Amino acid sequence: MRVRSLLYIFLIIATVIQMADAQTEQSIQRKAKGKIVSPDEVVSFKSDVPYTKAIQSLGELSRKLEGRLIIDRSPMQGKDKNIGINIESMYWKDALELILRSNQLWYTDYPEYMEIASFDELGKRQGESTSRDMTSSSQLGSPFARGVVDSSDYYAKQRDIAISCIFFDLNRTKLAESGMDISIFRGSDMNLGVNLFGATNPMAQSAGGSSSSIIQSSRLTNVYTDVSMQPTGKDLSVDIYAALRMFEADQLGETISNSKIPVRSGLSSVLQVGDDFSVLEKDFSGNTVQKFYPTGTILNIRPKIFKVGDMEFVDIQYKVEKSTFEASPVTTIIHKTSTSGSLTLLNGEESYIGGMYSNSETYVRQGVPLLKDLPWWFFGLRYIFGYDSKSITKRELIVILKAEILPSLEERALKIQTSKGIIEETIEEMDKDLEKRSIEK
Repeated sequence: MRVRSLLYIFLIIATVIQMADAQTEQSIQRKAKGKIVSPDEVVSFKSDVPYTKAIQSLGELSRKLEGRLIIDRSPMQGKDKNIGINIESMYWKDALELILRSNQLWYTDYPEYMEIASFDELGKRQGESTSRDMTSSSQLGSPFARGVVDSSDYYAKQRDIAISCIFFDLNRTKLAESGMDISIFRGSDMNLGVNLFGATNPMAQSAGGSSSSIIQSSRLTNVYTDVSMQPTGKDLSVDIYAALRMFEADQLGETISNSKIPVRSGLSSVLQVGDDFSVLEKDFSGNTVQKFYPTGTILNIRPKIFKVGDMEFVDIQYKVEKSTFEASPVTTIIHKTSTSGSLTLLNGEESYIGGMYSNSETYVRQGVPLLKDLPWWFFGLRYIFGYDSKSITKRELIVILKAEILPSLEERALKIQTSKGIIEETIEEMDKDLEKRSIEK
């Protein structure tokens, strides 16, 4: 009996020691830079996890724990490749380094973000930095010492671009019912115009009744805003902004957005008029997460300034999307109409993007009033005096863009100094004039 008790005690002690060793080993595995990390900073990935999703997950941890973003400029970005290595219960930064090292990548630390690049790109940067800062490196005693880069001169010379954007939703069905059609053209002054085409009615007399006052009437004879237009032909050319106000006044369309977005040359900007909807999805670790998708009218633009001689122009890469979502018990459907491309505009020039059509169906009960809305069990009279009508409305999204190149910081500062100099000169002249008048008196 005594031997059995000793045996039990020995087994318990051995189990406790083994558990302590396992915990110690696990703590050692989760060490990073001399400290034991919390379980929230530990990640696990399988080898078949896509590289993009792994970097995105690690970027969220970096933003949450260190307040820094992870910017991926490597060739792996956007490619459908896996990380190719199993990671189990590893500190997130060690996991990041292991994933990058196994894919011939590495990162550079900055105060606000970490930038991922390939070994070749980092080697080129290191070579340029070494050749540029060789004197500083020799003074520091290290051939790999990095010089401090002052970016103030770079930002002072950067140019901004003001992108004026109008989203106009044109009701094509109602426009056709009114006997009209439109055509957008570019005028001689770099601005856009609209040709309005309408069906011509028979010859009509004016109010005076005289034969000399007979003019050609048109379906375009409508009162728009404060102007009553009576075209003498089948078409009328007006400024595009006046045409949009005409359409809104006659309820042929509506302006969804009229925005002006300042964007730095070479950077991207997004304009969204709509809502985001969420869907519950499974991430790579099997956890249920809520993911949001944007819908509505969305414009992604990336303008860049180019200069050839004395001519400055803007190259705009754009993507326009008009989308709606439809939720059902089974799935969520996104109805989308989108287009993408590029435009080249001069300073102050306008252009447009059109042809994005969408159809909407509405069901309306029509027939004899009151009788068409009777219940079905009332002698079936609702089927005799009414019917269900399906109406299809065709709409077109028209996007109008205008690019204006703004002066740089240097130019604006010089302009302020010049205006200050003019003011000071004016004040001096006024003082001198007052002195002369006082002497004369």
